[in-house]
Parts: sequence; C-alpha cells; structure tokens
Amino acid sequence: MTANTARRLRTAIMILMVCIPVALSYELIDTGVISFIGLVIGIALAMPLALLEESKFDERMRRLPFSVAVLVKSLTYIGCLVVVFQSVGLIFGLMEGLTMEDYWESFTDLDLYLKMGAGFTLYVVIVFFRQVNRLFGPGVLLRYLLGRYHRPRREARIFMFLDIKSSTSLAEQLGPETYLAFINEFFRDISGPVLDNAGEIYEYVGDEVVLTWKEERGIKDANCIRVFFDIDSVIEKKRQRYLDQFGVVPEYKAGVHVGEVMTAEIGDLKRGLVFNGDVLNTGARIQGECARLGRRLLSSADLVARLTLPDGWSAEEMGPVTLRGKSEPVELVAFA
Repeated sequence: MTANTARRLRTAIMILMVCIPVALSYELIDTGVISFIGLVIGIALAMPLALLEESKFDERMRRLPFSVAVLVKSLTYIGCLVVVFQSVGLIFGLMEGLTMEDYWESFTDLDLYLKMGAGFTLYVVIVFFRQVNRLFGPGVLLRYLLGRYHRPRREARIFMFLDIKSSTSLAEQLGPETYLAFINEFFRDISGPVLDNAGEIYEYVGDEVVLTWKEERGIKDANCIRVFFDIDSVIEKKRQRYLDQFGVVPEYKAGVHVGEVMTAEIGDLKRGLVFNGDVLNTGARIQGECARLGRRLLSSADLVARLTLPDGWSAEEMGPVTLRGKSEPVELVAFA
C-alpha cells in the first residue's frame, strides 16, 4: 500500500466515524429506533467524501477561495448522494411495480428536501473543519482544541529548511506577481510528498519552507530524507507544466537537522504554534552550506546516524564544517 493510499484510507475511516453516528442519531430522533438502515445511510453519507477527499478533485478545489471551496464541495457531495439515492429508489420502485409518475411525485415530498438540507449541513461542517485543518496544517487544529501545547512541551524534532535557488534573479526575471504564483505552485506541489512522509509544514519564510517531524516519525523509513527525493519526482513529472506556465523549473536545496525544542502556543490576538531551540538555527545554517559545498541536500551526521537508509541511496561524508555563528564544527553528510 502506497503512502497516498494509506492517507486516503485514514481519511475515509475518519469520515465514516463522523457520518455513521450522525446518521444513527438522526434515525433515533426521527423514528425512535436504531436500525441497519441508519448504518447504511451513514455509509452512504460518507461515500462521496471518502471517494473525493484527498483526490484530484480535492486538489483542484483547494485552489479556490476558502468559502467557495466549502460551498462547491458540499454541493458536489450532496448532489452525488441525491443521484445515488434517487437512482436506487427508481430501480427498486420499478421492480416493485411503481410507475415513473410515482417516481417524479417523490420529488414533491417535503421530507426529501429536509433530509437533503440535513445532509448538506453535515457536509458543510465536515468540509469546513477539513479546510480549516489544512489551513493550520494537518493535526494542528486538533492540538489547539485539545490544548496540547497550552503549556510548553519539550520535544525531539527534525527540521528541514528547503529553499528555492536563485530566488532573487528569478523574482527579477518573472516579475513580482508571476514569481509569487511560481513559488505558490511549488509549495502546493510539495504538499503531497510532505503528507506522504508524515511531515508537517511549520512555516513559509519568503521562498523558503520549513518542514518538521517528531523525531520518531521523521526517522521511520527515513521520511525526513525521503521527502526530498519524492519532491524531486513530483517536480520532474510537472516539469513541462512549469516550463509552459513560467518558463523555468524550480530548483531547490535543503538542510536537515535533529534536536530538542520547546513547543508552545504563543500570542493572544493571533495565536501560533512555535518551536524554540538551537536545532532551528543549526538547520538553517546547514542549508546555507549547500551552495558553498555544491550539494542540494545536506544533513547533520547526528541525524543520519539515527536513520536506516534504503539500499541504493548515496550518502557522502563531508567531514566537520564550522557553521556561521557556531563555535563548534558540525559533521555533515550530503545526499546525491
């Protein structure tokens, strides 16, 4: 099972866990009993979301303004649901001897529109929270709701600082509006690889994106390194689209490091989740060495020592390097 399939399966399960209890509760309020029919309706409610969320359709919808995306997705899902239910009703009705006149008359039933309204409201709520969750970053909204970082926590984390090369000359070449569209397209394209490798996007800083993992997630399957090569694969597949749209394909470099941070919510008028620790400064400095050493991906040897690298990966020890602003040299490893 691929990482993308596993992610879509997890999403489908979470949607089922919402839709089935809602359908059973609605049936209990409406009829006073819970039956197999309620379970079937709950599964049917979940199907449009389970099939279309995390799909190409979902990806296109994310390019729309927030409110428009919520509305269009919810209307699409309720439309799919109505088509399925009405088609099934037509087939079984005809088998039981009902006529087409009976079928068309069913559309005048007020109960049908009440149920459609209830379903549409459920979809709006689910889609809204999924959109907000993506706005904050997967999993971050839940942490806020649970108050996980209301008090500072000490964590071991991995950080990757990924920066677009030659950003200044690209901005001059493309112009400010086109350049912003260019980096936005790039940041969209890396989202899939980041999710597939259990990563989180901590922040965007101009033309740089900072990725992070809890240490155990980043180390598993060498996710914190694998993500870079998965991004390479995505960008290569979309090379022609970049050339057609912008006349240039993004090139980038990255530095990765692991260490301890304090994680906490800060602010009042605007709250944010922040990480504080030397690992961020060191990771940024490692990325800064890419150009000088002529490498696209550099990692601290400390991190590489904790990884089990897949067969075929090429890692080159660069020896101790004195990073800018650091008194002690750091052992670096380059990946081809």
